[in-house]
Amino acid sequence: MESKIILVTGASDGIGKETAKTLAKQGHTLIIHGRNPKKTKTAFEEIKSESGSNNIDMFLADFLSLADVKRFAEEIKKKYDRLDVLLNNAGAQFTDTRELTAEGHEKTMVINVLSPFLLTTLLLDTLKKSKSARVVTVASAAHAMGGKPDLIDIELENSYTMPRAYGLSKLYIIWVMRHFVLEAKKQGIQNVTFNSTHPGSVKSSLGRDAMKSWKYKIIYTIWGALMSNSMEAGIKGSIMGATSPELEGVSNLYLGPKGKEKANDKYYSPENEQIIWDYCLKATEDYR
Repeated sequence: MESKIILVTGASDGIGKETAKTLAKQGHTLIIHGRNPKKTKTAFEEIKSESGSNNIDMFLADFLSLADVKRFAEEIKKKYDRLDVLLNNAGAQFTDTRELTAEGHEKTMVINVLSPFLLTTLLLDTLKKSKSARVVTVASAAHAMGGKPDLIDIELENSYTMPRAYGLSKLYIIWVMRHFVLEAKKQGIQNVTFNSTHPGSVKSSLGRDAMKSWKYKIIYTIWGALMSNSMEAGIKGSIMGATSPELEGVSNLYLGPKGKEKANDKYYSPENEQIIWDYCLKATEDYR
């Protein structure tokens, strides 16, 4: 397998860390991202130790800040003249209290939609320098569980709950990645593919913020006991999307523990996809 330069966001624990560890063991150059300095450093050392690789780098950034995403992208571009794979893994769930970031956006939509959109946009020129680059974005089976989208109230000022915000954010990021395929084609970019993946029902650190609430601490404890997928199964789609030779040049896939799967398109239309794309453009215009 040809060695790639791969950036994995949200790699300080959980699925992101296991994904990075597996890719490092395969001999790829890994750039890992995390928010917490101590956790990220610990993950960095663990990945180096278990993989036996010295081709591992680490960066810190808070994906609840679009300004910090921009800073992070600029640091990557300064150090690396090309990127072969961008694996948008970072994501989060919060609580039933709707909270805004310092920049004025609902937290779930920022970390699960706006930040991966912005990072992908900012690193597109670096990806273009690869012989064949891939963008793989971690969504969730919960994209089918957010209910009917309100595309006039995307940040859920009027109908916020944690499950709705999380489910819709994962639906929207699937649509965003599909739209990147169209935008790349418009720009004449032929060497970058865009796909989404999901881990299935696997225990991870995703709900760490939600578990600050007693309600979700109880729910996650019960839910955790019912999780059926191993970590190995949970990262299968991400590894496949990043490295599988059969996906060379292939876009618009939804990958998971079973391989190629099918996203729920109940609420999909090109018009709805365009609305979400335009929302991302407007929300990030000061940072591009």
